[in-house]
Amino acid sequence: MTAGITEATAVRPRTAWWLPALVILIVTAIVHRETAPYVVGVFHDDGIYALLARSVATGQGFHYAHLPGAPAATHYPPLYPLLLAAVWRMAPGFPGNVPLMLGVNALLVGLSSAGCWWFVTACLGWPPRRGALASVAAGLTSPSIALAGALLSESLFLALLWPSLIASTKAIEKTGRAPILVAGVMIGTLMLVRTHAVALVAAVIVVLAIRRRWRDTLILVAAVEALQLPWQLWSASATPRIPAPLEGAYGSYTGWFVNGLRGDGLDFLLATVRANAWECWLLLRDRATLGASEVTSIAALLLLIAVGAGAWSLRRRTPVTLAFVACYAGILVAWPYAPWRFVWGVWPLVLLVAFEGARNLWINAGKGRLALVIGAALPSVAMARTELHAYAVKGWSEPARRAEAQIAPVVDWVRAHTAPSDVILAEGEQVVALYAGRRAAPPIAFTAREYLLPPSVDEGRMRLADMLVAVPARYAILLAPGMIASAEVLVSSHPGLRRFGSVPGGAVYVVVP
Repeated sequence: MTAGITEATAVRPRTAWWLPALVILIVTAIVHRETAPYVVGVFHDDGIYALLARSVATGQGFHYAHLPGAPAATHYPPLYPLLLAAVWRMAPGFPGNVPLMLGVNALLVGLSSAGCWWFVTACLGWPPRRGALASVAAGLTSPSIALAGALLSESLFLALLWPSLIASTKAIEKTGRAPILVAGVMIGTLMLVRTHAVALVAAVIVVLAIRRRWRDTLILVAAVEALQLPWQLWSASATPRIPAPLEGAYGSYTGWFVNGLRGDGLDFLLATVRANAWECWLLLRDRATLGASEVTSIAALLLLIAVGAGAWSLRRRTPVTLAFVACYAGILVAWPYAPWRFVWGVWPLVLLVAFEGARNLWINAGKGRLALVIGAALPSVAMARTELHAYAVKGWSEPARRAEAQIAPVVDWVRAHTAPSDVILAEGEQVVALYAGRRAAPPIAFTAREYLLPPSVDEGRMRLADMLVAVPARYAILLAPGMIASAEVLVSSHPGLRRFGSVPGGAVYVVVP
């Protein structure tokens, strides 16, 4: 038996209920104060979550009502959109209900911080007050605020991750069916928020298999599948289905990934791993910015060493958490998409692993503690500087502001020049659907391969032509220079596509029957 929950519970003093409650109150209040309404849809997924919430709340079901034909929404797990739908029913006026939905996100971050406190005291044996300070600090970092300030599912995911890790640790340490069943139910629920929670399924299976607990492995898988089966059956049978050109953005994750592997296969996968590993390193450097590039790199390297030392410490106290971190990292680097949301979504866990590493190094440093203090000071000062700057300028709002400036003229043009029945092809189609009230779709199919290699002009031309066949669009509004170049080539050969006008930074095309 590992020295995790059993040992920590034996030495932990009785903690009053007010300590986690205070953590929730502090974190929720500050996150709520620092977030503000924005143009929903500028991050793509946030717009889809809002559109699904509106569809469910208005009785149209779990369907992409903004797409022609209202196909079944089989791409996004349902739990977060259903939570937003409940808020939408209470406050149906959009965008006036956005502050309330962001308030729910702020509360989720507060609950997540309390879950973090529970985890470090129950699984890592931290003193309650020290755990509370660390949990508040981790919950109030700018990545957590950035994600909570948009209608994205990461806040709910992290709020459920901590109790899932605790339940999984108990399932490993204790015998009997009940802990395994509880862990399976928790993990199955977590997968209904974000599919990559499959990393925790894999982590528990690996640890159980190492201990040759085959029956418990089957019980765990059965419990997870019991939670997943209704969603899987609905996803397989729901109609109407997504048209082929829209499957990349709105269809199956698995199919999208497999299609990306076709052709170059292993070479594509290895290139993705290299690109994402480098992006993760840049994310660490961004957190540890401190003057010269060389100093920043050293600070980021020291942070990485602390994370490694913390992961090594986890092997004894909560091996399932170590396995989860490894499996999650594997998915992160192999998935052909920018990894920032994957990293920021578990950033408090990354910080706590680093804290645990520094704590473990301190315990074992002996006469080297002075060197350890000096080494820890550099990344600590760098990250504190980064956070203070982010709070001073509200840096988490800048990406949304930039995207809003780009998409706002498109919404204005659609409102002024199109009829309510018109279908629009546009980059940022979710914003058009939410704020202009038009059915809208992306101008071209989204593929996994373009993460590494943007489509050529000719490939863009063919994809735009395919979308015009699949979607009965009246107008196409394009912003990306490559897409405009593809459309200009298509105009010369497509009898129904004509240049119609322009918007700031983009071009408008009309589809003539």
